[in-house]
Amino acid sequence: MGHISAGVAHCLVENGFVTGIRLEPTSLEEPFFCELCVYAKATQKPILKTREGEHATKFGDEVYSNLWGPDPVEIKGGRKYYITFTDDMS
Repeated sequence: MGHISAGVAHCLVENGFVTGIRLEPTSLEEPFFCELCVYAKATQKPILKTREGEHATKFGDEVYSNLWGPDPVEIKGGRKYYITFTDDMS
């Protein structure tokens, strides 16, 4: 999911490792923009560590779950996944 730099491509062509390609002499001097590189290096915003709003006031009103797996090592009974449930009140 990437490509080599323009300098490496130029070196491969100059040394005869790659044939059938003609590189423009100015291609190394001009800045190179690759839209896919920008997309691949994009980051997401961090998840807030603090809760906004009020917590649930009764047990079972708001429950969060998380499923994880598959684990490369099976646990007892041959299971490879686990799930957690967290009540917002507690």
